Amino acid sequence: MVVELGVFSVTSAIMLVATGVFALWYLTSSQKPRSYLLLPAITGIAGVLYAVMALSSAGTIGQNVIVEARYLDWVLTTPMIVAYIGLTAGADKRLIGKAMAADAVMIAAGYVATTVPGTVRWAGFAVSMLAFVYLLYLLVTKVTTVANDRIPAVQSTFRTIRDLTIVLWCVYPVLWLMGPTGFELVRVADYHFVIASLDLTAKVGFDAIVAARAARVSTMLDDQTFSGALN
Repeated sequence: MVVELGVFSVTSAIMLVATGVFALWYLTSSQKPRSYLLLPAITGIAGVLYAVMALSSAGTIGQNVIVEARYLDWVLTTPMIVAYIGLTAGADKRLIGKAMAADAVMIAAGYVATTVPGTVRWAGFAVSMLAFVYLLYLLVTKVTTVANDRIPAVQSTFRTIRDLTIVLWCVYPVLWLMGPTGFELVRVADYHFVIASLDLTAKVGFDAIVAARAARVSTMLDDQTFSGALN
């Protein structure tokens, strides 16, 4: 468990440092759309729950709450990522809600697949994959269609964060099949390392792209757009 402890601890530290950086960036930014608050929230929640994984790995708190902490992280933060992609596209509340619901089903079914043995495991995996395919369909078709009406700079940002998310998230089910939950082709320590690497890229990398492009699209997610999508 020493390797896992190190992986979880370093990942938590990077997430929490990134949270501070993105929070400071928000406070010092000339443009302060409320949607930007999702960025430090995503890394902050992940950082805290990776710290829980590290403490569990060290035996400081409950033994074996690593899976629970990981899926709690995902069920909280991945809908935020989906919501931000939808807001960037200018999608309405109904469409964003559908995408977030599909995401939540994907994560919940994935948790069942990871924790329940036997036939239920594979049924859970199948449900998770169906929800994932539906989420991909919404992002690639309906959400993208809405984004096509945005200014070119916003379209570019949307496509970048959409594609980053889709590519990275497609790796997770493959890793699940190869890891200890599936056919056990990947060692536990390596499994945790790859998951942590994916999480860092999917969250810190995602936030960094948004922050780097914010100056080019200062009107990207103004309060009017944010309120119109969620009200």
